[in-house]
Amino acid sequence: MVLLRDERFLPNLTWHEIRDLEKENGVLVLPIGAIEQHGPQLPTVTDALIAERMTMLALERLQPEIKVWRLATQSYGKSNEHAGYPGTFALSASTLIAVVRDIALGAKLAGFRRLAFINAHGGNTALLTMMARDIRVETGLLVFTLFSSAGAQDPIEITPEEAKFGIHAGDWETSIVLALEPELVHMERAVKSFPNYPKSNNLSLTQGNAVSAWLTRDWSPTGVFGDSTVASAEKGRARLEACVVKLAEVLSEISTFEIPGAVDG
Repeated sequence: MVLLRDERFLPNLTWHEIRDLEKENGVLVLPIGAIEQHGPQLPTVTDALIAERMTMLALERLQPEIKVWRLATQSYGKSNEHAGYPGTFALSASTLIAVVRDIALGAKLAGFRRLAFINAHGGNTALLTMMARDIRVETGLLVFTLFSSAGAQDPIEITPEEAKFGIHAGDWETSIVLALEPELVHMERAVKSFPNYPKSNNLSLTQGNAVSAWLTRDWSPTGVFGDSTVASAEKGRARLEACVVKLAEVLSEISTFEIPGAVDG
């Protein structure tokens, strides 16, 4: 999305203006999401939408002296866990690695010192963590990876089942999109769908002593992990507020972060 008066959106600036930015402090942020199935009730743009809008809303909260600039959203991500569902467009790991590396090189050549990936898709997380370190080695940039929620506590009480398995297109994401773009949500198609995962003290889909690699079709014919039927715009607005406040706080801190004694590469 291009906002003509948004001076924090880097592509709105000329190359002269970008050249002349004071970059000793400040951070360039890349929102990154995915285009993939999100059950029968949510649009496939969900993750890209959340990454972009949460970043935009957080930047609106910043004081003018906090230097944070936003790149155009990288909408396509590593989504092969959702392969087989129409509307999923997945980049391979090697493609996304190349894209992220090239964007980072552009940031370095433009004179920026810090780069942050604001990610809204779980399938990108491991790759971005790996690439952050590679980019640090290759360019000398200070690189940060964070989820679009920035670790904010969920202000809405949820069930233990939702807390454990509500990882995709459930209450949280459906509520967020209802708050952002309600016309894109089909609540009449919302479903409650939890994986029949074996009870174990060790194994998990997302965290545990051992995490099993999973494909959506292994566990959810609907594409939903969670209870989307209980979602609401009111919940979404409360969640957005918590996330945006925390994201703005984190970005403010990143914008002046230094490693004591570090030597730029």
